[in-house]
Amino acid sequence: MPKIKIDGFQLFCMMVIFMFGSNLLLDIGKSAKQDVWIVNLLSTLFGCLLYFMYISLFKKYPDLPMTGYLRKIWGKYIGGAFSFCYIIYFIYLASRVLRDFEELLISSTYRRTSLITLGICMILVLIYGVHLGVEAFARVACLCFAIIIISLLILNIMFVLGGYTRLENLQPVLGNGWGLVWKELIPTGITVPFGELITFTMILPYLNKKSSAVKVGLFAIIIGGVSLTLNSILLLSVLGPEAVLRSNFPALTAVSYINIADFIERLDTFILVLMIILGFIKISIFFFCAIIGAADLFQMKPSPMFIYLVGGVIFISSIMIAPSYQAHINEGLKIVPYLLHLPFLIGIPILLLLTVYIKQKLKPAAVS
Repeated sequence: MPKIKIDGFQLFCMMVIFMFGSNLLLDIGKSAKQDVWIVNLLSTLFGCLLYFMYISLFKKYPDLPMTGYLRKIWGKYIGGAFSFCYIIYFIYLASRVLRDFEELLISSTYRRTSLITLGICMILVLIYGVHLGVEAFARVACLCFAIIIISLLILNIMFVLGGYTRLENLQPVLGNGWGLVWKELIPTGITVPFGELITFTMILPYLNKKSSAVKVGLFAIIIGGVSLTLNSILLLSVLGPEAVLRSNFPALTAVSYINIADFIERLDTFILVLMIILGFIKISIFFFCAIIGAADLFQMKPSPMFIYLVGGVIFISSIMIAPSYQAHINEGLKIVPYLLHLPFLIGIPILLLLTVYIKQKLKPAAVS
């Protein structure tokens, strides 16, 4: 690995912002209505279990990204094929999140601007950020983390002090039973965003103290999960379950309600900036993982031209991924979790662990 190092706090900031990502924007699991906060809480527990699985593989190969130990475990050809599939998967996820934020900008502020124009502007900034490298990106993530946390705290205080919250919107708890909760939890609630943390198996080898990966990761998951749960409670208490379900971007809708003394109002532009920061960090991490994976698989040094090439693929994919925003959302919630997320985020890591376990059992027998 190149001599690039990030510390535990930088990793923590990147993981928390990554989990916020488009989840604060879309409020994943909102089909569970007033019980969406239960979905987020249970997802956090499953997220910890998934992270233990990812970290178990990392501990066995602490100096290799996932694309590296795939080839160590399954061999040059099978492991190499799956490594290439993960690179494509990271590019695909980057394009999906980019489309989310392109649609956000069009529906909120840039109604007369084309999707292509917004996409080009965003991907050029992303390419520049990735070109600067992991260390520079990690430092920027720490700054963004502070801005996001302080801003969200101020907004939440405004909601409470302005009297916009109605806790009765959270009732009745489990009024529809556990059916909707489990439907939203499996597989979408588990895989997004917690299963997506598999991307950090590509970044963990850069950690300066690899022994802190477990502690930092679990702490980030707990903080991120609790924050997403509180965000769901806040959106429900302000908008109500039906309004949250109908809204494409519940957070943006909720912020538009704020009007304190006819002085503090129209904060939707403010929350829009925060959302763009979240999107920039999440897309960049997927982008980085694709570049790191390709560099490892093909044993090459990433050149600016290659970064531009991958960025171009992400941009074109974000435009072609679906004919409309509704089709994009339906694909992301009804098709992708089953066809892609379950195999790539849960199935393959389990098979990798089983393979490592079997090899360890057979090795002593072969020696004897």
